[in-house]
Order: sequence, then structure tokens, then C-alpha cells
Amino acid sequence: MANHGLIIGINQYQRLKPLKCAKQDAVEMARYCRDEINFEEVFLFTDDSDPITAPNGSQQERKPTYTNLMAFLHDFFESQRLETGDNFWFFFSGHGLRHQGQDYLVPSEGHPTLIEQTTISLNYVTQRLRRCGADNIILFLDACRNENDFSNKSVGWQKQQGVITIASCSPTEESYEIPELQQGSFTYSLLEALRIQGENNCATVERLCNRLRERIPEINRQHNKPPQTLHSIVEPHYKNHLILLPKQAKTPDIELLRVEALELEVEGKLEEARQLMRRVLALDTTRPKYWQDYDRINRKLTQQHISLPPSLESPKLEQANSTSKNTSISPDQLSQKKQTTFLEESPSLVCHYLDRVGLETGGYKIAYEGSDSYFCSSPYQILDTNPEGLANNIAYYVDGTKNSANELKIVLNVNQVEKSELGHKTLLDYSDSLMQSATGMDLPDIIKTAIISGVSQEYTTDSFIIKVFRDDWPTGRGYAIKFIISSLYSVNSAIVPPTDQKIEIELKSAKGIDYTKLRDLLKRQQWKQADKETATVMLQVANRTKEGWLGVEDIDNFPCEDLRTIDQLWVKYSGGRFGFSVQAKIYRELGGTRDYNEEIWNAFGDKVGWLVNKHWIYYDTVTFDDNKAPQGHLPFGIDRLSIARSLNEVHFRWWIISRRDL
Repeated sequence: MANHGLIIGINQYQRLKPLKCAKQDAVEMARYCRDEINFEEVFLFTDDSDPITAPNGSQQERKPTYTNLMAFLHDFFESQRLETGDNFWFFFSGHGLRHQGQDYLVPSEGHPTLIEQTTISLNYVTQRLRRCGADNIILFLDACRNENDFSNKSVGWQKQQGVITIASCSPTEESYEIPELQQGSFTYSLLEALRIQGENNCATVERLCNRLRERIPEINRQHNKPPQTLHSIVEPHYKNHLILLPKQAKTPDIELLRVEALELEVEGKLEEARQLMRRVLALDTTRPKYWQDYDRINRKLTQQHISLPPSLESPKLEQANSTSKNTSISPDQLSQKKQTTFLEESPSLVCHYLDRVGLETGGYKIAYEGSDSYFCSSPYQILDTNPEGLANNIAYYVDGTKNSANELKIVLNVNQVEKSELGHKTLLDYSDSLMQSATGMDLPDIIKTAIISGVSQEYTTDSFIIKVFRDDWPTGRGYAIKFIISSLYSVNSAIVPPTDQKIEIELKSAKGIDYTKLRDLLKRQQWKQADKETATVMLQVANRTKEGWLGVEDIDNFPCEDLRTIDQLWVKYSGGRFGFSVQAKIYRELGGTRDYNEEIWNAFGDKVGWLVNKHWIYYDTVTFDDNKAPQGHLPFGIDRLSIARSLNEVHFRWWIISRRDL
């Protein structure tokens, strides 16, 4: 769940009585959202805010004039920026009014009689906010000021469909500033409530509103102000139980949200039920019943979109053998309508789903700068108790684009073959569950057999490719079994650059380095000379030729443009066998992260042929025969750049391969 906010506070009005605390209200609210609850994005508009950069690259003023606010609402909400499960908070402190049954917010130059021409309709605000993609929008409105020019000052009375409105006072009342507090009583009470910790916290909409109904009148009494009672409209009603502050949520809060989802399911409001269950899962991924609820609701939605014949629900296929076989389902077995599946949901939800097996979600991030590919991976989960040496483990991976997950993968690493039975059974259980939620189908018998037997197999429908792939390690001491679901409706951009020999690699360099020699050596498959040239050009890029070595800072600051050029050349001319990104992919599939783990690194060395009989090889024993060298074996010679420096040779290679842009 991502959180974003648009916060506006206006003291100085050209045609209306100035306010004293509205700007400070906004500043304090923005500080809370940004610094205390870590909103991803906070846009602050006050009398003296600095400009910001608009999506089109232009500078946009943040003084709260009519033109600036309308331009921001248009430019920043023209396309979807967020996704289902995200939250958007809108906070306004200033003048407001009702006109012909409509709520209006008054910008700094708003005119009391030219309402439709110089003020901003709250309806328009919510229409624009809905375009951002977040399914939870909250309006905090402190716009019922004591201003004699307005005969009807109560703003926030108008119902906004699908939006939670929390207004500073009830109809016929006014909202008051408290000079002693340098804030309005509404904002002061709001921030006070949001900061409550422990049993009495205000993590849910309902508890927050109840607290404000008590606290705002109390503040006003203490400072000799007239009564002021919170007014809230929660649309639809079940959003009373939405959780605003996930870190403060308690199990009963999450359970209440689940109950609302189940009631929506009974009422047949399946899309709303699914949205609520997404929020439940974002808060707690450890309870199987939550996943069962979500899976059931998701299957019901799938059945609304497509009717699967019995033959698809439980396919009867012949048993697998060790030879890969492609089994297709005829087009007339499927509806012409595209199937709604888990693969087409947001990547963050896919990650939440995979968390159910006890694996923490890695951050879903761009593969490398300039790429359209995104990925995430999990740390490995140990499957053995009291293992001797590196244990059997399992991990997951998600590949896709920014807004869609195209490929899901679960990888079982068998380091101790004598204990492989548990690993295969665990992989089968996880794969079966993932298959149900990713495709709405049961795991085909042919794939089940392949997982248990540990052989490669493939199964194809009109929507998906389901694969089991066995990868035996060069040393013969272990292997990996990969279960992969790919969507045929999405273009699955590979993280590893293309290997097509016809595709020319642009020799880009942020430092003006000439990569022609490296390209030509690789093109001629002169691997040893290319390996040495790789070390040479890396020194040139870092301006360390004279020193002859690279340090940690040199690696961290190595331009991704140059690293990508070097890597793409290796990948292309080796047919995808060699390259930094190939090594990085193998490393991640073993559970590797930016945090050094000796066991994982040793397993990586074993797999790429750098660790033989528990000893790291030297340069004179590197295999430069591409028919014999394991995948990921090259480039190797970069270790020479670290001799007698801050990192030993082994750690030096790890530091490069674990870079996040590989």
C-alpha cells in the first residue's frame, strides 16, 4: 500500500478576510505525512511554497491560486499514478462555501460573488483524485471559516461517492482557529489523534472520527470558542473500518475489515470484496484463511468473466516422462473473452500473495536504468532442520513491467540430494496454490508429475505457459527445479538483454570509452582476451588505470550506462551464457541480496564453476572454452582489479554482481 497526499493551506486572500493558522495547519500536516508516516509523495501548496516539476517537465508554481491548483489537478491526475490498495489524502485548510447545493473550495484570489468562475468545486477535486488509481481517497476539510461574506459556510456536507469526507464542523457551525495553539482546533485535534499509540490509537476511520467528535469540542471549550462538532461522510459505509495507519493496526481491526469483505461477497459485490481482501492481505499475509477468502472471491470473479468447462478445471493428461512435451488446449475450449487472472493484477498484490508461504517480499524495482522491466525476489526459505552445510531452500521471483506482473517463478534449490523429497513436496504445494490464484485452474497432472519426478516439462493453454525446468549444477552435487507461470497476454521483457545476433548493441558510455575492441573480441569469441579487455575498460571508466584497481566506491559509482554496455556485449555474443546480468540472475535465484551471505555466495561459486572442491579457483584455472564453461562463468578477470585492496577477490566479484541495476 502506497500513500500519497495533496495538502493545501491558505492564509492570504485577496478578497476575503485573511486567516492566521491555515498555512501552519498545512505545513504541520505535510510534515506529519512525510516524516512520521513516510508518505511516498506529499504535494504542499501554501502562500510561499516553492515551484515543483510537472510530469511534462515544466515548472509549476505551488502558490494556491485558482490557476495553479486547477493546473495541478489537471496535470498530475491526467493518468493513473497509483493502483488499487493505495491511499490518497487530500487536506484543505482555508475558506469554503456551499452554493446551490455544491461544495466549493476558495483559492487565494477567490471572489465571493463569482463563485463558479473563481472557486473550485469539490466534485471536480474528487473526480480528478479518482483518476490517480487509488481506491481509498480521504478528504480532510477545514473550510467552514467565520467569514461574513458567505451566508452558508458549511463545507463537507455534500456526499462524494466512494470517498471518505472528514469535515471540521457540522452544518450551521463554523470552524475556529486557536491563536494560542497556532493551529485550527480541527487540525490540532486531527494530528493529536493520528499520533496516539497503543491500545487507544486511531488507526481506523471509525476510531479517528469518534476521537475527533470528542476532542474538537473539548479544545474549543478550553479556548472559549463556540461549539464545533466533526462531520463525516463515509461512502460506502464499510470504509468506516478501513485502516489509515497500518503500523498501528491490531488483529481485531484486520478481522473487522475481513468481515466486511465477506459480507460484500454474500451481497454479490465481488469486486469490492476483492479490494477489501487485498487490503487485509497487505496488512497480514500470515493467516491461511485470509488467502482462502481471497482465492475464493477471485475465483468467483473469474467465473463471471469466463466459464471453464470441466475438462479444464481438472485436466486428465498422460503422465510425464523425462522428455519435454507441449500439451495445448484447443481454442474452442476457452471463451473469446480474456480471462481475468492474478497475473494481470498489480505486482504488489502478487508479492503479497507469495508472502503466504512465509517469504518476505523483496522490493519490486526496475531491472536497470532505462529498462521497462521490473522484478522482485525473496530471500530463500530454509526447508531442512539442522542441516549440515548449505540447506535445501526455496524462493520466488516476479518479473514484469511497472504495472503488471508477467511471469511468476518459484525456485527450489536442492543442495542436499538425500533430503530432496521434502523440497519437491513443498514446491508442489506452493505451485498448486499459485496455479489456482494465477490462472483459476488446477495444477495439471503432467506438471505435478514433473515436479515430483524432478524433470523438465511444459504445458500450454491459450492464456498461459506453465513450465517445470530442471537445472543440474556443473559439479553434479545439486540441482534446481523451477516452476514458472507466464502470461501470453503480456509481453514478458527479459531482464537479461537480448541475445539475437542481429540486434546491434549501442556502445554507450557516460565517460566516452570506446568499446569497439571489446565488442570485436567477443564477436570472435576470444573469451580470454575479452575477459582481460573487460578489466581494462572498467579501469578506464573509473579513471583508475594508473592505480590498476577499483575500490568499493568505484564500484558503487560505476555508471550504469557503461556497466550495461559491457554486460549486453557479453550476453549477446555468448548467446546468453555469460555476462554480469547472467551472473546476477543466478545469484538472485539462489536467494542472494545486497547483504553478503557466505553460504549463498559459496553456492553461487559452485554453480558458476568458481568454487571447486571448496576452493576458489585462480585465474590460470578459469575455463575459457564456451563448450565446457558453466553458465555465468565469465567474465571472471575483474577480480584482478581488487588485488591487495579493500575487498578480497571473492568479495569484489560479489560487490559487482549484487548491484541493484543488474
